Parts: sequence; C-alpha cells; structure tokens
Amino acid sequence: MFLIQICLITTLLLKNSIQTNRIRSHPNQTYMIDEESLQFQFSTQEAHVKLLSNPAIYDITIYRNDSNLLGTQIETPFLSLDNQYLDDQQLENDCIGLPKHPKLTEIFNVNLLDNTEDVYYTDILILGQQQKIFLLTDQLELKQAILQYNQSSIPQWNIQIKNFSYSLSNLIQQQINYTNAFFGCFDIDKDRCLILSNYGGFWLNTNTELESPNLNLEPVIKQSQDLNKISLCEEYLAIANGINGADLYQYINKQLIFLATITAQQLNQTTVNIISVKLSKQRLSILDEHTGLYIFQILNGQASFYITIPQSRCVAFDHYDNTYLIVAETPNNIEYMMEIFLLPDSKEYYTNRIYVDDFSFRDIEIDEDYAIIIGEDVHLVIRHSIFNGFMKNNTDLVKTFFEDELIRFQYFEMNETIKTQFMETSYYIGLSKGSLHIWKFNDYFPVIICKFQYGKEQNYTIKANTSQCQSHNNTDLFEQCQITQQLSIQASGPLLESDSNYLIIGVCVSVAIVLIMIVFILCRKGRALAKRIQELKQQAEEMKKYGAFQEQEQQSAEN
Repeated sequence: MFLIQICLITTLLLKNSIQTNRIRSHPNQTYMIDEESLQFQFSTQEAHVKLLSNPAIYDITIYRNDSNLLGTQIETPFLSLDNQYLDDQQLENDCIGLPKHPKLTEIFNVNLLDNTEDVYYTDILILGQQQKIFLLTDQLELKQAILQYNQSSIPQWNIQIKNFSYSLSNLIQQQINYTNAFFGCFDIDKDRCLILSNYGGFWLNTNTELESPNLNLEPVIKQSQDLNKISLCEEYLAIANGINGADLYQYINKQLIFLATITAQQLNQTTVNIISVKLSKQRLSILDEHTGLYIFQILNGQASFYITIPQSRCVAFDHYDNTYLIVAETPNNIEYMMEIFLLPDSKEYYTNRIYVDDFSFRDIEIDEDYAIIIGEDVHLVIRHSIFNGFMKNNTDLVKTFFEDELIRFQYFEMNETIKTQFMETSYYIGLSKGSLHIWKFNDYFPVIICKFQYGKEQNYTIKANTSQCQSHNNTDLFEQCQITQQLSIQASGPLLESDSNYLIIGVCVSVAIVLIMIVFILCRKGRALAKRIQELKQQAEEMKKYGAFQEQEQQSAEN
C-alpha cells in the first residue's frame, strides 16, 4: 500500500513538473575541510563525551584506523525523541558519534474543562514575563490562566485556571456563531494584542485582568465569513480570508493601517480559497487551496508579485528563510509533504524531497533546524534537510510525542536561557482540545562518546556533514561541508575502577604522610631529650665527684 502511495504521488508530481518551469535538478557543492586532530586521554571505564567544534553537524560517520580493522565503519546508533542521552548507548572498547538531535519530554499538563463542557479552544496567548495566559474559544469566550514556575533544586510547574470567562459578544451587536479566533501581537507594542475573528478585531490590554478586561474595537479590521489564519512580522499583519483573498495591514504609531487585499484577480485566478499566510522579512507567502503557493515581496508597504509554486489540493505550509514545507493531497485523499528550496535570485524552486506516511497533516511550525508537524491524532518532530535529502538517520528522529487533538504548539520564552556544554533547553506550551501541556525540548549538540578498557589505544577517522561551514560563509541551500578529523584514544592502566577510589586512596595517602611527619618529629624530639638526659647525668656525676673532692680538701685542712 505504501509503495502504491509513493507511485501515485510521484506520477502526480512528474505531471505537474511538465506543466511548469520547476527545475528538477540543481548542481550542489560540498566543501572538504580538515580540522585538527582530537585526542582522548582518560583513566576510567565510564563513558567520556567530547563535544565537536561545529554545532550544526547533522550526520557523523566514524571509521576505525587500526591495521586489523582498517576502514571499518561504526554505525550511528538509533536515535529517537524518547532515547536517554547516554544511558542507552552500550559501549565497550569503542567510540560512537551522535549528530545534533532533539529530545522532547512532557513535564506537566492540566485539564482546562470537565467532561460535561463542550468547548473548543482556538488560540493561546502566553505572556511569559507576567506568567499570564489568555485563551480563546470558537464562541469568542476569553479565559485566563496563571502559570507558576518554582525554579528550585526540583523545578515545579503549576497552572491555575480561572473559573471566570469573559464573552466578547458583549461588544458585538449580533449573535455569535462558531468562528476561528486568533491572538496577534506586535513586538513594538508590549502592552496590547489583537483578537481577530470573523467578527472583526479587538485590542486587548494585556496588563488587565479577565474580570474587567480593557477591550477596544479595531474598526479597520474587516469582517470576514471565513478567517483561516493570520501572520505577523515586524510591523505587518496578514490575514487569510478564504474566498475573499488575503488582507495586508501595517502597524505605524500604534495605528493599524489597511494596505491592500490580494484577491483572485491579482493571482490570475477566477476564484481562490486562501487557507494560510506567512509573513517574514520583506516577504508574504499566500497558500491557495486549489492552485498553490504565491510569494510576494513587501517594500514600503507595497506588495509586489514575485513567484508562484503551482500545486493542487493544498493543505498547509510553513517556511524558514528559503526552505518551504508544503502539504498537499492526491485525488485519492493521500496526504504528503514536500520540502522545497526557493532560489530568490533566479526565481526558481527545487523539490528536494517528499515525505509520505500514514499521517493526517493539519499544520506545520518550522524553525532553523526542526519542523513540528501537527496532525489529527498524532504529531511529529522532524529535521528538515539540505540539498542531499533526508539525512540517513532522520527517519529515527520522526516520533509521535503527543496523542491528542493539538491546536497550538508554540515556544515559551523563559526568563533565563538554559544552556549547558552539551545541550540547549527550551520550553513549549501546547494547547489541545481540553488541556494545557508544557514540554521540555532538549537540543543536543554533536558529540563523540567513547568507553574503553585499561591499557587500550585506538585510532579513528571522523567524517561529519554540516550545513554550516565555520571557515566558509555559505548561504546557498545547495552547499554543505564535510569535516574530516583524526581521533586518537589512549586509555592508560592499570587504573582504578572509579573516581571514588581515587578519593579514598588520596585521603589514605594524605593521612599516611601526616603520620610519618608526626613520627619523624617525635623521633627528633626523643633524640634531643635523650641527649639532654645524658648531659644532665654527666653533670650530676661531675657534681658528685666535685663534692667528694671538696670534702677531701676540707679534711686535709683540718689536719
């Protein structure tokens, strides 16, 4: 069945490529770099970890260099989001390499409602510095929660849900039907955020409490029968309004200014259904359900058409810089995801790979390294790749991390960035159908892990692929670096079994040295005392002789 899906999707894409100017191949370049040799010298059987110099390494291969095992490749171990970092790596007289990889762990969850309520949440607003959370429902009910975090030796999380809710229907002179509703916050305005729905827009003062919220109508936002998605970047706001196209706004001097509506006419179509938008620096991407992705350039408040990526039956998309992920489905309702590289200078694009799985895609959130895929029932985290396709271990990184109807999954900014030598930890808050969840996301840096018996020497060659060259400022998606390093292992012996034994021996040696010094001092004192006693004895004998001599002289004088 899976092979049939692949064949159907490939046929569909080949047909589409003939009808467009999409390029099907592109020259790529690999820069070869030789870095300084690494040396490992250690004296215990514990696993030793060595951090590699390049933090963006996504693939590591290690080869043995000894005469009897020359050129033997050591397979990179299985990786998944559920793996323990070092405990699962069984090593004996060998080294393994682990590339940059994530681990996602749920650390807290709390129910938002009881089983008797039928409430559908549409968006979440997290105000990290104030530890305040606002929630929106599809009936424009505004709710609030308080996030509490006690950073002690055992960090504790707690979320208090307020029983009170505020209905925005109090500000709307009409009956509220089910609607999409989103929060939209501009970075240049820290005190308020927009609430956007089919009924227009409202400014919410984020410093107020839910019992008496400060809400003001934003008359510029036009009402729409089908608001699908919003996107904000710097001072711009874009809204996907379904068959009515996409609206673009600009926020200047705390005033929201309507700029333009991109309709079917601007897209050279008779009808459209805009289901998603994404704003980035000087770029607006618009996804039409029927015809594909349209990219515009934004300059001085003007949106000018740039390039089209034709695609039928679209579901969702997102992008980071020039890497796009687009979800579509076949006429047989088989969903698949394409990774597309955009070439801005030549106005071309390249389909790098296609991801197919028994999976129902709903939404995508993509950053510099990873893509979080939100599905109907399960959700995935994958590493999006560079020109040579999926890295060979990436299939092991795809992992279900939460089985529930996830609505939003977004980064939560803590007061302090937690970063150690081997990993960087960030936090995410997820909004599901009836719960709030907090995840800890550990992003591990590429390392070499070794464990050897005593008196062992071993030599290796490390070959690592990375999308960022430290000695070459590459910005092309079709460039990568291959780093070659020599690794020398020296495990000397005979040795102790653990560092605790070193401590015990050290204490014993120290005590022995102190005792020897005490005995030495006592011996010196004893010799001096014996010599003094001998001198006093001699003096006593001399005094005795002298006394007898005096007595003899006295007797002679009397005679």
